[in-house]
Amino acid sequence: MPTTSEALAFYECFYSAVATSRAYAEFCERVFGRNFGQHGFADMAQLDTLIASLAIGPGDRVLDLGCGNGAMAAYIAEATGAHVTGIDFSPTAIGQAQHLAAASPGRLAFQVADIAALPFPPASFDAIVAVDTLYFTDLDATVADLKTLLRPGGRMGIFWSQGADPERPIEVFPRETLPPDCTDLARALQRHGLVYQVMDFTSADLIHAQLKRAVLLDLQVQFIAEGNTFLYDNRMGEAEGVIAAIAAGAHARYLYYDCRGYPPPPTP
Repeated sequence: MPTTSEALAFYECFYSAVATSRAYAEFCERVFGRNFGQHGFADMAQLDTLIASLAIGPGDRVLDLGCGNGAMAAYIAEATGAHVTGIDFSPTAIGQAQHLAAASPGRLAFQVADIAALPFPPASFDAIVAVDTLYFTDLDATVADLKTLLRPGGRMGIFWSQGADPERPIEVFPRETLPPDCTDLARALQRHGLVYQVMDFTSADLIHAQLKRAVLLDLQVQFIAEGNTFLYDNRMGEAEGVIAAIAAGAHARYLYYDCRGYPPPPTP
């Protein structure tokens, strides 16, 4: 697992590059359905499912964890009428996001912040979304913090992939952690008394990874011409890793939604 400083260095380069890369813009349009400068696996169908599953609507206060350049948060605000606050640890990404906020006053807010140190008072949000952003944080500490940020009746929606990676190669990956109630995230939610519902996106993940690989191969020359081979290599490695892990029965993807605390016991 990369250190925080290594991850920050990568994402600073990533968001600087994708802001001007025509190859990456086309890649996102063809793979995700829209260009949000995405780094992950949630296409528009998955994002719309997340929004619908949380019943986000006008007047809701929403927190987008790891918002990147803010384009996805802007889409959520536009699609629902909610106010969306986004945080990311990349100053470059947040700088880009703040340009979007300036164009939509009163609908968007962005700030540089670490998911491990959330700068909000309790009961600040009606909904919290995390789209492939909780992999490099202490899950127990983060879930505990997120729980306090929800208003009464608030809910969370989290996309989570559980699978083999450089830290846990296919040969030794513990496949008993793949069922939806056994993933690292599910265990953390359970330990903190959160109930949740689950949708399985593993099959969609395979289709997405295969499309990602095909589109990258088609755009390889453009990435090279731009001098952005690191973008190509990163996304190709990600796609091929998921394809191999699913083939070996060592990968699953889920949406955990409507995550909320147990209701208080009845008054005697």
